[in-house]
Order: sequence, then structure tokens, then C-alpha cells
Amino acid sequence: MSLAGKQWIFKTDFEQESAFLSRELSFSPVLTRLLLNRGIDSPEKARTFLRPAIDHFHSPWQMQGMEETVARLFKALKKGENIIVHGDYDADGISASVILVQMLRSLGGSVAYYLPNRFAEGYGLHPDSLKSFQEKGVSLVITVDCGISAVEEADYALSLGLDLIITDHHEPLGSLPSVLAVINPKQKSCSYPFKDLSGAGIAFKIASALAEKAGRDLPVDLLDLAALGTAADVVPLIDENRLIVSAGLEILKQKRRIGFQALADVVNFDLGNLSATALSFILAPSINAAGRMGEAGPAAELLLTDDQKRAVILAGELHDANRQRRDVERKILKEAEKAALKGPLAEDEKIIVLAGTGWHHGVIGIVASRLVEKYNRPVVLIALDGNEGRGSARSISGFDITEALAGSISFLERFGGHEQAAGFSVTADNIEKLQDSLYCYARARIKAEQLKPKLYLEAELSGDDINFSLVDRLKQFQPFGEGNPAPLFFSSNWKLKSWRLVGKDKKHLKIKVSQNGLTLDPIIFAGAYLEPLLQKHRKVDLAMKIKEGFFRQEKTIDVEARDLRYCDSEDFEAMEIVDLRGLKNRINFLKELVHNKESNTAIFVSTSARMKEIQNYCSCGKKLCFLTSGSNIEHRIIPANCKNVVLYDLPLSVNLLRPLFVDDRSGEGTEVYLLYNEKDRRRNRALIEYSLPTFEILKKIVFSFSASGGSNLSEQLADLVKNTLGFKPADSYLRRMEEILGEIGLLQEHSSAEDRSEILKSWPACLENSPAWREVVGLCESCEQFQYLYLEGSRKEIAASLKTLGES
Repeated sequence: MSLAGKQWIFKTDFEQESAFLSRELSFSPVLTRLLLNRGIDSPEKARTFLRPAIDHFHSPWQMQGMEETVARLFKALKKGENIIVHGDYDADGISASVILVQMLRSLGGSVAYYLPNRFAEGYGLHPDSLKSFQEKGVSLVITVDCGISAVEEADYALSLGLDLIITDHHEPLGSLPSVLAVINPKQKSCSYPFKDLSGAGIAFKIASALAEKAGRDLPVDLLDLAALGTAADVVPLIDENRLIVSAGLEILKQKRRIGFQALADVVNFDLGNLSATALSFILAPSINAAGRMGEAGPAAELLLTDDQKRAVILAGELHDANRQRRDVERKILKEAEKAALKGPLAEDEKIIVLAGTGWHHGVIGIVASRLVEKYNRPVVLIALDGNEGRGSARSISGFDITEALAGSISFLERFGGHEQAAGFSVTADNIEKLQDSLYCYARARIKAEQLKPKLYLEAELSGDDINFSLVDRLKQFQPFGEGNPAPLFFSSNWKLKSWRLVGKDKKHLKIKVSQNGLTLDPIIFAGAYLEPLLQKHRKVDLAMKIKEGFFRQEKTIDVEARDLRYCDSEDFEAMEIVDLRGLKNRINFLKELVHNKESNTAIFVSTSARMKEIQNYCSCGKKLCFLTSGSNIEHRIIPANCKNVVLYDLPLSVNLLRPLFVDDRSGEGTEVYLLYNEKDRRRNRALIEYSLPTFEILKKIVFSFSASGGSNLSEQLADLVKNTLGFKPADSYLRRMEEILGEIGLLQEHSSAEDRSEILKSWPACLENSPAWREVVGLCESCEQFQYLYLEGSRKEIAASLKTLGES
């Protein structure tokens, strides 16, 4: 049972392929499994993946529209035409703009960039800006990260005499604009082998083609910008995106661009430790904040400037904008979550669609992402300003949010995006219609299982697998990101020893687990809510990530647990069997269980003495209901509100447990804890010997009597039994002994010595003539079978046995 309520999905097994790759690469099965999960099924593909190099780039000339684009740009350069690079206000659009501006300026071009204002204009091309370009003597406009749906704007540019080139990576919807050239690998007629480049990635391909045409080497100095746009836009980090980010990170670490260095300084980050994750979550947010909170121009200026003092000023401004963005984000998130809980979540809608007056349009996309993470359903947020609404949408895996918006196109002014994210504009009058339309669309297409958060587990790790060698090998799989996530591993059967809350607000959970002498202390970020579900000494499975860390200058293995589940329990309809058989310190576990459980607890113990011991140690002011082997089960009723049943000791037989499950308590959500161990079976065998005559005791009694030469066994029986056992037995023991001996003829008052001699000659076959003995044998066998089942049987078998008590 996942404590976080997540579905654990194990990726396909590749046993044969894994064995082959392991041999060829001298890799462990764990590492080859990771390669196969990424579609890397040959040694050649593996070497390319593990050693990304710039000579693995595809030729830019394979991209449709590249030849026309490069030819027109060189014509403009030769004639000294004024060129505008029209970008977007996010990190991808900004970095793409800077790539082309820097490349064209290096070739002697008269180039400027234009980044629209998110609030005054919104996304994409606009007639007013096109008119302004024409009035300023611009003859060529090339877009980056936008324009694929700008059909009307393209026609307007043509009417103004502007040459327009569209470069974009968003999904083409409907007819393409009528322009000089369109570069977008996703257009149907483009045969470029990789379709998932970011806007900055496409800009880098154009820069590469320009460099080649000019007789230059690959412009590797631009890869830092391409890496920023690629990482920030959350495109899959596979194929060329992996090459771009991998090579770009190396350029960034060399601190060549003073704008990046200034930004790293202001956030107190060492570029030498940069990863794709740090690029996305430490540097990119400040670049994005410029366009989110106002003008994107300062971010582009920062990335272009060679002036150290100016870079420091700009970096500080962007950092301040990002802090402002975080404050606004928290406020909107609080309002949106409150509205969601009262509206679509309360109605169990499969998509969240909300509008808010005063919401900052530049921040709602981030808030939407936060809500998707928390509630695992698509989210559409609309920032209302008068009659104008600007929306941002984020989605879950398997649900194309742009396609969903296309199904509501009659209510939208404009929209664009890709499968997981989209933007749009809508009038206030159409918001309710848009909500209803999207609710209906989602109801028909999103299945219930899609709304359950999923964890995709890549490989299983034993405790022995968790070592520095594996951690070092995992570095070869970097950079991690969308499409190439940091591997999430499965590791089973860890003993939960302790835990504590950590962090400034105590929001994070740090646990300590052990297995075969190895101890780990994983952290679960934002996992404080799991603390009430934890129980010491129980066995857990971990869904976890591992990486290299450092503590006091010593190298460590950092473990992040994304979830955990108890592996010592199983659910059987409404009954959960928690299997702690063999637990060493069961009395302490029971005390903590009683203390932490809200409902009452019913406990089976073997004797009244043990019952008193537990009462004194574990009550914690709570009522405990006990059942012992000596209870009168015919009249012993356990209250129905005892939802926790603890088998502290191993019962002699299943019938002793009947009061715990009377009236089918198992149908009410019962947790059954098994705490007994092998010692209980040995104690029970001794109890059986004290309670029922055994074959050995009968044999000693009979032959002792025969040797004594006595004539009346009835008179001597009590003393013979006492002397044989070493203690005075219970009256019930004697009665059963008398019944057995009487049924085989040894207690007949007038039997002769010859009669008794004949009976003894037939020993032990004569015992078969005693129904009482057959009953004893049956009871002993039944008890032994029951105890074998409850000690050696599976949780499923024990649950089935307990359920019969509620049914009978």
C-alpha cells in the first residue's frame, strides 16, 4: 500500500536484451535496464547516448525551409538590410532571440530583437508591431518560438512589403502562414529526424547552417543559450536536446558569458556545479521572471552584454523580479486552490478550469503547474482583466491540452501550444461556456486511472547495489530532464527504524531504514503529511532516487524517497493483514500502535498473566480489549469499534479468535497485526501437553500400572498421573485420561489380570478403540495444522482463515 496514494508502475522487463547489453558494455543489469527503458537497445546506441558529442548533431540542411531561410538571411546581410528577430517573452523565446541576434551580428548584420510585452500585446505576432517594423525601415522579420499559427498576421506582413520567416516548435494547427519560409520540424512535410527541438534548439540549427554557409565551425559558444531554452521549455532531453544541454552545460561551466556569471553570483550559485536541473530551477526562473512580471528585454540584454557592470545591474533586477514573481505566485496559488476545492474538485471534475480577477497573467502558468502536481489532473487558469481573459493551461500525461482547447475553439479568441502546455485568450462572456466545454471534453476522454499519480520504477536495487560505483555510473546518464528523468528505483524489505521532520517549516520527512547491516536515511521532500502513517519496526519498500552528495567534505550517497509502502501487509477486501511475525521487540511496537491509533484495539494473548503485563505497559489511557486462551469464547464479545486486532501470541486454535471477528468484523475495515513468533509454537506445544493426554504419557501410565501389579487403576490413576507429569493436572485432564483408559478396557472394575494383559499385548493398537483418544489426536493435529498455517502460511491464507470466522 503506497503511503502517498500513488500507483507504482514497473517498466517492461527486458531480460534477454539486458543480458546481451550487459555483456557487450560490461554494465550491471541495473544500468542496462536503464538504457533499455530509454529505447537504447544496441551497443552503438548506448555509446552515443553515454558519450554525447557535438559531431552527433543532425545536419541542419535536413530541416524543411532551411535553405530558403539561410539564402534570404545572407541576402539581407549582403545588402545591409535591417533585420528583426521576433521572439517570445519566456526563457526559450529569449534565448532563441539572442542566439540569432548574436550569430547575425557576428556576420555583420544590422539586427535587432523584439520581445512582445505579455500584458500589452500577449503571445505571438501582432499587426501593430509589424507596422512599426515597416515604418522603421525593416525589410526582413524572422520569428523564433512563435508564429506557426499567425496566418492573418503573415498576410498583413506581406501587405506591408515585409519578408517574413517563421521558425517555431509548437504544434501546427490548421493551415500554415503564407510566408517566405517556415521552419518547424513538426510540420507534416518536414523530414528532419528529430521533432522535439525547443525554440532555442531550432535557432541554434539556423545559426549552425549560417556558420557552415559562411565557412565557419559549429557555433559552440551559442550552446549555452540553446541549453537554457531547451532546459527551461521542458522538452524531452533525448537525441539532439540531450546533445545541446550536455554540451551547453560544459560551456556554461566555463563561465564565458558574463550575463550568466552575474546571474549565478546574485543567486549565490557556482556555475561549476551546474546541472540541467539547476539550470531549469535556479537560473531560468530569473530569465523567465522578466517577461512574466513586465518587459522581457532586460533578460535578453543581460545575455548579450559584454559590460560587466551593466550585467550586475541587470542580474539584480531580474533576481528582484523573480522574488516578486514568487510572492505573487503564492497568493494566486492559495486563491486558486481554495476555488478548486469548492468547485471542480468538489464536483469531481476531471479537469480544473478557473478564472480570477486580478490574477497576474504572467504567473498563472506556474500556478497551473503546481496544481497539476498536487491534484494530478489538467489545469486551465484564466487571468481576468475587464472583459479580457488570458489563459494558461498545463496537462497530465496522455491528455493533449492543446487538442482540448481546439475542441472549444468557438469560445476562444486565439490559442496555441503543445500536448502538455498551452496559452490562449478568451472574453469574459465566454468563460463559462469554455468551462462547460472543457469539462465535457475531459469527462469523455480522461479515465479514472489517469487521475491517480503514478511512479514509473525503472529497476530494482538490493542493498548491495547501492554503492559509489553505481552513483558514478549514473552520472553518464545525465543531463536528466523530461524524457530522460533521473532514474527512480525500487528497493524492497527495509526496516523502518525512525524518522523526523526537517527543513525551515518542518515540511520534509527524513526517515532511517536498515537492511542487512546497511542503513540509509532518505529524505521525502514535502512529505511531512506522511508522518502519522509511519510505524516503527515495520518493513517498507522504497521508490527512490540516488545521487552523489557531500557532507563535511566527505563524499556520500544521497537518497531521495518519492514514496514508500509497507511490504509486510496486504489488503484483502476490507481486511488488512500486517505481517510482523518474528518481530523482536513486539511489546514496544504494540505500545506505539495503541498510542497512535484512534480506534480501540483488541489483543489476543495466551494467558491472563501476559494480559496484565501488557495492560500495565501499553494502555496509554486507552481502553484495550483482551482475549486469552482461557476466555469463555461463547460469551466473550469484543466491541465493534475495535478496528485494530492484534494477535500478540499465537493461539492454540482458530476458534479462540472467533469473538474478534463475530458478525463479520472483517467487512468494516479491520487491521490485523500478526506479532507472534516461533517461540509461541513451542510454548503452545507445552500447553497442549499440559491440557491433553499425549501418547507418551498414556504409555508411561499404563505400563507403570502394569509393573506395579495393582488391580484397580481407577484408584491409582491420579497419583500415577501426578508422579508422571511432575505436577497435579487439571480435573479436565484427569477426566479425559479416565475416559480413554475406560474405553480401551483398563478401568473395568471386574477385569481380570488376564484381560488387562491381553489389552496391553495389543498396545498401542487398542487406542483406536477409544473415541476419546481419536478426539485428542484430532485436536492435536488440528492445533498443529492451525499453528503451521499461521506461522508459515501466506498473508492471503491467513486472511481467508480469519474471514471464515465472520461467515460461520
